[in-house]
Amino acid sequence: MPAPVSADPAAAGRPQRSAHWLVRMNWRNRTSFYAMLGLAVASHLWFTGAGPWAFALVAVQFLGFPHIAYWRALRSPRQRHAEMQNLWLDVVFGGLWAGGLGLPLWLTFSLMIGNCINMVVFYDLRGLPRLLLAGGTGIGASAAGWLVATGSWPLNLQTHTVTAMLCIAALTVYFVAFAHDGYMRAMAQHRTNEKLRQQFDEIQSLQTRLRDQALRDPLTGLFNRRQLDAVLAPEMQRSQTQSQPLSLLMIDIDHFKRINDTHGHAAGDAVLQTLAQLLQRHVRPQDLACRHGGEEFVLLLVDTPLTTASERAEALRRAFESVLVEFEGEMLSATLSCGVAAFPQHADQPHTLAACADQALYAAKLQGRNRVQVFGPQQVAHGHA
Repeated sequence: MPAPVSADPAAAGRPQRSAHWLVRMNWRNRTSFYAMLGLAVASHLWFTGAGPWAFALVAVQFLGFPHIAYWRALRSPRQRHAEMQNLWLDVVFGGLWAGGLGLPLWLTFSLMIGNCINMVVFYDLRGLPRLLLAGGTGIGASAAGWLVATGSWPLNLQTHTVTAMLCIAALTVYFVAFAHDGYMRAMAQHRTNEKLRQQFDEIQSLQTRLRDQALRDPLTGLFNRRQLDAVLAPEMQRSQTQSQPLSLLMIDIDHFKRINDTHGHAAGDAVLQTLAQLLQRHVRPQDLACRHGGEEFVLLLVDTPLTTASERAEALRRAFESVLVEFEGEMLSATLSCGVAAFPQHADQPHTLAACADQALYAAKLQGRNRVQVFGPQQVAHGHA
């Protein structure tokens, strides 16, 4: 009888790798277990005084049939379907032998229990009616054959102790192999699930990195304008719902073009990165620092009133003014200008708040740069350099 599903369908010692895994697995297990059951049946025949023809049938059934079944399934265009038919033949032959021997208890149990397990494994509980049908057909055919040939059915429920021990040994090996196959199958499934989980985690990590790259400026590592546009409106809505202030700082490096023209764009990049690092040190986890474009940066300060935002902007201005940027042996310095606008004092819409901060920044530029300017009603929108 074949054993349950194996976790290693490609194990060594199988004759043809082109065979369906179920065909290969059942060929291996049918060969070994039929040989053990054949030994138990042969011992019963010996103790009951059967003739040579009975032992010849044992050899054909328990030594030859596994290879015949394998050959049949291997050459079928539908190997799995053919192997499932072989399972039916296992049950029928088990019934024939059980009935033909007179239903000795240990042999009958050994012949049928493995088939019972296999039918349930491959057919679920629907396999039990199939088992009763096929097994009953085999037993009935054997009984009918005896009645026709001899006029009686040699019912004999007894088994010799040696036969019983051989049946116990066969079943022990079968159930251990069954449990081992189940364990290997579970471990293989676990490894597959673990591999899939790792792949899923890698995909999620990659998606996170890609999403992060799409929302961050590659030079400074700060969020970009896209992230600011995505966050500003919800934060203003939250601030309005919770009656909390919100401030926006628009920051621009003074005379940045002069740095690029005098020292090169690499030097300008170093200055941009230095300011970005300074911004990251000056923001809280709930705040948002963005590179708005070029040498322009934005700080979104949540739950921050206008006065506090102005103080933080001034502290940032002084800190940047005192920083020296080392580049190729030279020490570079720069200043910044900052415009401050707040919700709800100055605007209640995202684009309007950003425009107010930008106008305040332009006013700071007009007043000589290197300063912080809070938005006022007299300011109008202009470009700045």
